[in-house]
Amino acid sequence: MPMFRSAKYRLYPSKGQARTMDQILERCRLVYNEEVEMCRKAYEADGRFPSRESIQDYCDYVLKLDDPGLDEVCPCCLEDVSRRVSRAFGKFRSMLGGGTEPKLPSSKGPDRYTSFTYPRCKGSVSIREGGAWFQGIGTVKCIMHRPIEGAPVSCTLSRSPVGKWYATVSFITNIASESSPSTDGKGPVGIDLGLYNLAVFSDGTVFDNKKLYESMMGEMKGIQKKMERFSPDSPDHERYRRRLDHLFEHYNNRMSDEMHKRSKDVVEAYSMIALEDLRVEKMIRGYRTREGRRSQSTAAWRTFVEMIEYKAARAGVDVVFVNPRGTSQMCSGCGLYVPKGVGVRMHECPQCGLRMDRDLNAAKNILRIGLGMQASVPGNRNSRIPI
Repeated sequence: MPMFRSAKYRLYPSKGQARTMDQILERCRLVYNEEVEMCRKAYEADGRFPSRESIQDYCDYVLKLDDPGLDEVCPCCLEDVSRRVSRAFGKFRSMLGGGTEPKLPSSKGPDRYTSFTYPRCKGSVSIREGGAWFQGIGTVKCIMHRPIEGAPVSCTLSRSPVGKWYATVSFITNIASESSPSTDGKGPVGIDLGLYNLAVFSDGTVFDNKKLYESMMGEMKGIQKKMERFSPDSPDHERYRRRLDHLFEHYNNRMSDEMHKRSKDVVEAYSMIALEDLRVEKMIRGYRTREGRRSQSTAAWRTFVEMIEYKAARAGVDVVFVNPRGTSQMCSGCGLYVPKGVGVRMHECPQCGLRMDRDLNAAKNILRIGLGMQASVPGNRNSRIPI
């Protein structure tokens, strides 16, 4: 079965290559802003948006005449810029009539436009061990920590806030060639996600929440206080801002590493995984305090679930998403509905006498619902039931 995958590689450009990449990125950003402004004016004039072909023609026949430097940029990169603009206004159009008036797409500053894409690799990109060739840039030193296991489709070059460059290659592979799931695993499992513990499994396994963001908050606040002493355009302010960027990058790397390791352990240990189908954005908006919203947004539930989902698809492991409503209140022993507040950590059933941690009780309910869903539709992989 064909499957889209991607691999991210670190690039080590020379100073001249880094300047060229920065120039390409800046020109793509300026083209993006000009095309967005053109679409905004067209919408304000007659309430209609230009098509993607019209946006591309505006770049080819208007912007390129005004800026001859755009001829140095790969044409397919500018084509992808027009595609991004068309996609942004398409999303705006789909949100109209939803009760609230969405905001029109706006121009992006240098800190918000951080990547450009080669939508077609053939003739534009060639990545091999030791170096990667890009049209308009040349051969850049590249560390290939894993092979590209298929036909490359597109390649995106991105610049991190601290100035590091990465190449993300998307390719098509056949998951039939991946290793089949082991039959000597622990069988099916239900997983309840939380804030006190990242995940509680129906077999009693617990992944604790290391709260990496909270551990760096003290250092982050110290840097921010020092930044406030200087004007935004001073060298000292820029120095502390870069220190803050490095700190956030360190946090993101630690979090990504932790989620990759834990999701890999889950997929290798179980033959079927039942997860909660959470609406994280809606849950975050439901918190009244800033601390509650921050704790929920930094728990990395979505990242953890997405990594389990795509790793399971590669390994041939079934993933079932169930409605989480009532899973913490329902008794996993007898099915009695036992209401309890968020602060109550123990589940105690007055009917059957079952007493256990509320998250473990919820995980057992999630597993029961997931098994019933899987049995009702045999061979149903990576499926969801709506909330």
